[in-house]
Amino acid sequence: MKLLSFLLFLGFSISAAAIPVQVCGGDSHWPPMSYQLNRHADVEGISAAVIHHVFQSDEKPDIALIPWARCMYEVESHHRFDVAMSVFKTAEREKKFFFSKSYHSLTPSYLYARSRYKTPPVNRLTDLAHLKTCAVHGSATPYIRLPENRIDRGAYDYQSLLKKIDRAHCDVVVDMQEVFWGLANLGLFDLKKSAYQIKPLPGTEKYLLYFAVSKAHPDGQKLINEINKGIAELSARGEMSKIIRSYQRQGGV
Repeated sequence: MKLLSFLLFLGFSISAAAIPVQVCGGDSHWPPMSYQLNRHADVEGISAAVIHHVFQSDEKPDIALIPWARCMYEVESHHRFDVAMSVFKTAEREKKFFFSKSYHSLTPSYLYARSRYKTPPVNRLTDLAHLKTCAVHGSATPYIRLPENRIDRGAYDYQSLLKKIDRAHCDVVVDMQEVFWGLANLGLFDLKKSAYQIKPLPGTEKYLLYFAVSKAHPDGQKLINEINKGIAELSARGEMSKIIRSYQRQGGV
């Protein structure tokens, strides 16, 4: 009887250890950080590649792209997901999450229609206050320093944001330069022949990206330590820069 109990316990322990880490990102697609070429394809991108390298000796992590607000909620509540990827650190989020070391940085930028503005409409960050400023639903944009009620977040994907630009429902779309390039690389628009122009936002600095785990997660700090160890190893071997270069091509070329 004792032997049976031990074997059952051993079997349960092995089974539990084999459960893959559950990771989420936003389903609006955020190349070069995370995206799917089609709904049935594996998640690709810098964040996905890093998390696969971190847990390569364990069970392959499960990565899903879901609405960003839901991803953050489900990681915070430890309801379904263990780790959120491609996260900006904010004071409010630091109350709820453990953050990894940063593994990449992005450039705050804006996109506008060439047909509406012959010269860039934002010369100072405060110019945004006089423009209809839009961003994808659920995104964090503290770098633009506008109150939330001045930002249109009604679009759930970038195709919808471009339509809002085309219809003059938005003057500018704010996001990261590397993301705009990534969207061009995936064929959403051709930057060489584009009706759109992308410019860095004046008065801003690069934003660091992190993985986040809820402070309510029973193994939260352990997970972060494992992720940090993996990030450090990738950087020491020169693999991190190779991953970034493989997914990040400037200007859609």
